[in-house]
Amino acid sequence: MTSDSLYVDDSRGYAQGEIFLMQGEAESLNALVFNTTGFNQCPPELFDAIDVGALAGETGSDAVWKNPRRFWMMDHLTFALAGEPREFQGLEFNFVAKMQMPANFTPQAGQAALAYRPGQISRVSKYEYLAGRPVFLLRSPEGVTWVMQTYTNHKASDLTEADLPTLGDRLELAGGWHFKAKTLDRNLILDTNGLAHIVADDLDNMYQGCTADVANFDPWD
Repeated sequence: MTSDSLYVDDSRGYAQGEIFLMQGEAESLNALVFNTTGFNQCPPELFDAIDVGALAGETGSDAVWKNPRRFWMMDHLTFALAGEPREFQGLEFNFVAKMQMPANFTPQAGQAALAYRPGQISRVSKYEYLAGRPVFLLRSPEGVTWVMQTYTNHKASDLTEADLPTLGDRLELAGGWHFKAKTLDRNLILDTNGLAHIVADDLDNMYQGCTADVANFDPWD
């Protein structure tokens, strides 16, 4: 990690996109993760135009994955920068994380194919969800609470932030999983110092685990 960090105030609804530069074999891919946050709100016309095949050749990567355009759902966001920013085909990105991709991940299927199957990502970040604001939660069969960090309309093109309170009606939850929308009665802080636990739902929205080493309390209760 570098000593530099990026802070985004009023980050709820802030649009972003990610590029994963990957090395390795199909079942063992290691990724460098680049995010547009801090430079722009991921203009769709520029992000959609990125040619991942050409970018793999330009960067010497074995494969490149373009994570669908998403919207942050915390109120304040801080993350440490993992290295120098990069420009990819005319769009600026910050280097924010490193990740070993799940063994059965493919760029073609994306994260939705791994719905309700938790993974990990190496990053240093702080998410702040403010009292009086809504949060959108998953609960796993093991009793772990997951708070939505981003939503996307990549799979459900009509999905908006206003629809999230009733998102549970649209999800095909895996066995033992539950969804709940809740208004916080105090600030929720997820302070991740090196390793974050993440999971996707079947509409490709992403959540971070509220584990005891990260969260100041369990928002499900």
